Amino acid sequence: MAPRGKAQSTREARNPLGAKSSSRGGIQKRRGPTRVDTDGDLDMDGPSKRPNRGPATETSGGRGRPSGRGGPGPSRGAAKVAQIVMKQLGGGSDLASRVSRPRGRGGQIEGLTWLRVRGLKQSKAASNSDGGLSDLLSFLERKASSLGTGRKRHITIRKSHRAGEFVFVGANKEDAEELLKLNTFTFAGVQLEVVESNGDFEPSSKATESPETAELRAKLQSILSQRYIGENKLLKLDALASDPELVTLGMFENRERALKTFKGLMAICDGLFKTAQEKKDAIHSISLANNSIDNVIQVESVAVSFPQLKNLDMSGNQVSNMDGLQRWKGKFKELETIYMTGNPIEGTDVNYKTTLLEWFPKLQNINGVELRTAQQIAEEEAARLPKPIPQSGPDFRDVNGIGEQFLLDFFTAYDTNREGLIARLYDAGSQFSLAVDAVSVRDPNAPAPLPWAAYIKSSRNLMKINSHHARSQRLFKGQAVIHDLWKELPVTKHPNMKEELSKYIMDCHPLPGLADPTGQSQLGVDGLILAVHGEFEEYDQKSGTTGKRSFSRTFVLGPGLSGTAPIRVVSDMLSLRAYSPLPNVFVAPSPAPVDAANQHQAMIAELSKQTGMVPQYSEMCLSQVEWDFGRALVIFNEKKAQLPPEAFAPAV
Repeated sequence: MAPRGKAQSTREARNPLGAKSSSRGGIQKRRGPTRVDTDGDLDMDGPSKRPNRGPATETSGGRGRPSGRGGPGPSRGAAKVAQIVMKQLGGGSDLASRVSRPRGRGGQIEGLTWLRVRGLKQSKAASNSDGGLSDLLSFLERKASSLGTGRKRHITIRKSHRAGEFVFVGANKEDAEELLKLNTFTFAGVQLEVVESNGDFEPSSKATESPETAELRAKLQSILSQRYIGENKLLKLDALASDPELVTLGMFENRERALKTFKGLMAICDGLFKTAQEKKDAIHSISLANNSIDNVIQVESVAVSFPQLKNLDMSGNQVSNMDGLQRWKGKFKELETIYMTGNPIEGTDVNYKTTLLEWFPKLQNINGVELRTAQQIAEEEAARLPKPIPQSGPDFRDVNGIGEQFLLDFFTAYDTNREGLIARLYDAGSQFSLAVDAVSVRDPNAPAPLPWAAYIKSSRNLMKINSHHARSQRLFKGQAVIHDLWKELPVTKHPNMKEELSKYIMDCHPLPGLADPTGQSQLGVDGLILAVHGEFEEYDQKSGTTGKRSFSRTFVLGPGLSGTAPIRVVSDMLSLRAYSPLPNVFVAPSPAPVDAANQHQAMIAELSKQTGMVPQYSEMCLSQVEWDFGRALVIFNEKKAQLPPEAFAPAV
């Protein structure tokens, strides 16, 4: 394929007459008929430009055209076929051409890192006029820009392209790193998948494929179908370099082409399935044996295309240490079996199996040997889960009943009359903040948590909000400001504290040294700090949804100003999380069940110690009195003289 010319060449190629049109009129130089190649690019080597070019002449500026040098290998025809495959798999679309080629005279963009985004098609935004693409791009830029610490930098998506259920976005390297952090973020009701793209091998639009491209793609699909064993749900990708059809196509002429070929095969695999679930159900196992792989960077795309793979064969390769597998660390979350036999690592790293078990959480079998069971894995996962802090009941050190009365009144008023509550207990110096904890530990069997939309814009979670300016903006001070915020929050209903006390955990402590709002005492005034944990029902009028949330709320109370209520809220901090029921700390925990067998053995040993009887006779004595130790001693003393000598242990 010849190199592209400048933009004007494209216009010439589109002119069916082959002459450059102009709106200025006048004399124009006559040109020969313009020739284009099979891809619609201007053929700069056409006879109108180079009529005397010999067959042995090779252009040096073509896109990846082999030079023809380098010893034996596939024929020039095969190399050209491979070049066309590379071009059509990777460069047949505008997206792939932007990825693979730097900015040159054809106006390509260099230096872009491409990411693949999944989720737009399943989102609520898909029904918009443009399929939600503009909303998605705006969301990605806005969210990525807000993630940085310190001075914010605007993240820009330079190019984008939609292909099937994927959206491919291109940005500079620094911006791409921020965009990758949005993986698993929720957009329009759907969790996004944001991963690095396979670059040159994104599927081109089949609507624009030439017949030759479609034929080549069909050949590669045929090769994959021959290597798929449906009965075992196995895709055999072993010994690819010796596959006659791939060799004929020149796909393994050199290392770079081999790497691109493998990425292309993965891209075709992705295109064969309509959904990720369909792909997961069809392929459980992949064999990459005997491919001379020394580092999985060469086949990293397997983890992208098949993240839920269960069985993987890497035997007969050249992996010599764990660095060669590093790029797969933390991936293959469902991998159960791996084969590494025939790799140098078996002799160079005696602990590689232990490392594999750490990297792949569900891995059970290595080289045909079961190293742990599914039950053991489940127990290990349970042991790693955070444990709740043991509760020994509330520590409520109230003063004159002030804390108790405040809590009894507060939540009822918050549910029914927030405006009156603020007017009565809050003043110009009162502060309020709320924080959303969207990743708190919760019951995995509980319903999905309610949406956070009503709270997230005001959340002051200090683990997420790093900017001093943003933190200041989300600290609400004064009656009017707090009232304006509370009006926007959903309607709530807290449990009646008198009737359902078990749904709360409360602590109360004196807090001396509060600032005196009157300024009369330099040493400050006495107050209270109250911490309340509980739950409430919520009704979101905008979405019409009803559900439960869990909360923690910390109040600092101080003396009220003259002419106002006896107390005032100095500080009110509300933390929200997904619903998870609290333990009932007002009921004493039931004693642990006693192991009767162990208890009986302990009684037998103690009776033998006190009486000198052998265990067999001690057990007979205890069983006759239904294991009442006191009665057993009485019976022993009554019958001691009648017992045979063998009832007693020999003296030492």
